[in-house]
Amino acid sequence: MFEKLFDINDLKQNEICSTYEIKFGQYTYPYHLVNGISREFVKPLLELEGVDSFVIVCDEKVERLYAQKVKKEIQAYYTCHIISFHCGEPNKNLKVLEQLIEKVLELRITRRTCIVGFGGGICGNMAGMLSAMLFRGIKFVHIPTSLMAMLDSVLSLKQAINSSYGKNLIGFFHTPDMVLANIEFLKTLPKAEIVSGMCEVVKNALTIIPERIEELCNLCNAQSAYSFKEYKFFIDISIKAKMAVMKEDPFEKEQGLILEYGHTIGHAIELASKGSISHGEAVGLGMLCAAEVSHKMGFLTEADVVLHTDLLKKIGAITRIPEELKLESILSVMRFDNKRGYLSSEKGKFHMIILEKIGKPLMNNGSLLTSVPEEIVKHALKKLMD
Repeated sequence: MFEKLFDINDLKQNEICSTYEIKFGQYTYPYHLVNGISREFVKPLLELEGVDSFVIVCDEKVERLYAQKVKKEIQAYYTCHIISFHCGEPNKNLKVLEQLIEKVLELRITRRTCIVGFGGGICGNMAGMLSAMLFRGIKFVHIPTSLMAMLDSVLSLKQAINSSYGKNLIGFFHTPDMVLANIEFLKTLPKAEIVSGMCEVVKNALTIIPERIEELCNLCNAQSAYSFKEYKFFIDISIKAKMAVMKEDPFEKEQGLILEYGHTIGHAIELASKGSISHGEAVGLGMLCAAEVSHKMGFLTEADVVLHTDLLKKIGAITRIPEELKLESILSVMRFDNKRGYLSSEKGKFHMIILEKIGKPLMNNGSLLTSVPEEIVKHALKKLMD
């Protein structure tokens, strides 16, 4: 399935830059990975064709730590503005998006303006929605500052925001023009954010690259203490995993649906927790439930379920649903999952991705989605609540 994967032992200690060509179907864009903040970091931005100004959209903390410095470098050549907002999950909605649109338009932007999403996954999605909607689509660059964003959210054409009914129910497919990722940004991340991103690495290993599980397990630690070489390894294998399943499925509707493993239940847990559980850890809990569902339906073994738990514990992630979350609250959100409609509706059943075995999703009439009786889902949730 893969070209030869990156080997951590091949990386020189002083290697600081790699460029990947992200290719999803006919859509391509460069992904620049560096380590260290310098004038060279913004150089790819300045080489974008057809751009005469930039608007950086970021969190207030990112503005203070990094964005002002990047703005200064850009302003030596082009007009550049910063619009900051609180990038919490409750603000990933139409109301806040409308406010951002008005603020950007006040700057008298044009079709030659480039929107820069400078932050984590929420910021990237909001900036992606902005760029998709303004003038029916203008240039867009990701500068991810979280591990989750670097190895997951910027590796997609999907831009989406939440509704009160569920996560990512409103959105577009809009291709970024570039990703500029800097491992230096990870040094200021709290441990919880590193754990969140590592949950996605675990997901990729369990679903797409099981041959890397042992190596991954040897590198992981519950303290989230990783070197540049280790971060580069996590990002590299995640890029290769995503491109493997999206190379012929850029809109993630067929083979690419495997990337949604753990998300049907995970999104519901995340939303029901009102953001107290991070996206990554919620997906981790969703994977544990999906593994238990598969075991209950006669596919994954007990050892496979234990492997899910062990990997999540290895990275320091939670493996129990907090007692304050109620079963019905989670199920209620699941009924508005954004994968509804891929299969015909069935009363009393949820459509979700489960594994037939580690590294192999269960197929049903050509679809990666399986109809799971609500009682089995309840069983899996209750097992993590007891």
